[in-house]
Amino acid sequence: MDRARVLAPFSGIAEESPPYLPDLTLWYEWHRRRGTLPAEWRDYTLPQIAQALGVPAWLVARPWRVETPGIEIGVSEANGTRVVRSQTPAGILVSRWILGPDGAWWQTEYLVKTPDDLAAALELVRARTYLLDTVELARLEPLVGSDGLLALEIPRRPYSDLLHDFLGWGEGLLLLGEPVLEEIMATLEAKLQNLVQAVAELPAQVVLSPDNLDGQYISPATFRIYLSDSYRLTAEVLHRHGRYLVVHAGGPVRRLLAPMAAAGVDVVEGVAGPPQGDASLAQAREVAGPELTLWGGIPQDFLLSTYDRTEFEAAVAQAAQEAKGDRRMILGVADRVPVDAELSRLEVIPGLIRRARRSR
Repeated sequence: MDRARVLAPFSGIAEESPPYLPDLTLWYEWHRRRGTLPAEWRDYTLPQIAQALGVPAWLVARPWRVETPGIEIGVSEANGTRVVRSQTPAGILVSRWILGPDGAWWQTEYLVKTPDDLAAALELVRARTYLLDTVELARLEPLVGSDGLLALEIPRRPYSDLLHDFLGWGEGLLLLGEPVLEEIMATLEAKLQNLVQAVAELPAQVVLSPDNLDGQYISPATFRIYLSDSYRLTAEVLHRHGRYLVVHAGGPVRRLLAPMAAAGVDVVEGVAGPPQGDASLAQAREVAGPELTLWGGIPQDFLLSTYDRTEFEAAVAQAAQEAKGDRRMILGVADRVPVDAELSRLEVIPGLIRRARRSR
């Protein structure tokens, strides 16, 4: 499959049978770092594994780095705990992680606990500086191959950044009414859009906003207030440079699809029905309208051994059937291939899709 066919759904000119593009990035990096890739792929790059699976490769490069001049940041690790302390002119902010059973770091304490921490948070975001750094882009560009896509990652939206890094998804939400948060988000927004201008000029057609949107926490009203204009500004810049904006979703997003389309987003990655999401591809198309490209359809849960094999095969068949004939769909594992996916299931998906396409 050549790159043009993979890109075709981004602009609505895909063939009757949309491409299948699994996002292997999480699965690959998790196993590569731990030396647990399947034996036959132990020394493979991600594109080589994609080729072995008979699918295009999706790679993501972060062409920037963050510096915080004037802020002293210290990281310590001991007994399965990681603590990050940020010393600002207005005080110290502390975040904490524990090493989870999956070998990944789980955040248990966020930077902002009380309103007293907000002044220091503002100092931290004022100091945050995005600098272009294309080392990773230069490393990955030769690897992607003629049928893969290399996307450029930009920072999360300020509202998403605020929840993921500063406030968390629990008691921190109660602080959203604090006036200083408006200044924090405005500062982050200006820095983000300045970086977008620079990224748009780099040699790649696809830009990824890794916001991990979840409709359980973000209502359409919240989207309109905090996210819509941000996406619109980014999309306008990227479109002027002939680039596409992909937004990553990590949960139920049915009620956010139409607002994203209206804001100029080109592609939503991570669309799926239960048990992971709240909209099959057909349901998502109904609410999203005709202009938004939908990527997903196969809930990642069904790649786990905890789900019956017949449920997995039925989910793949349903996604393939619903995508058939839709020129703005990309089949994929939503939101990404999980780290504990059964390899045998991952290997048979292309064949299951072909079989489903042949049936009525």
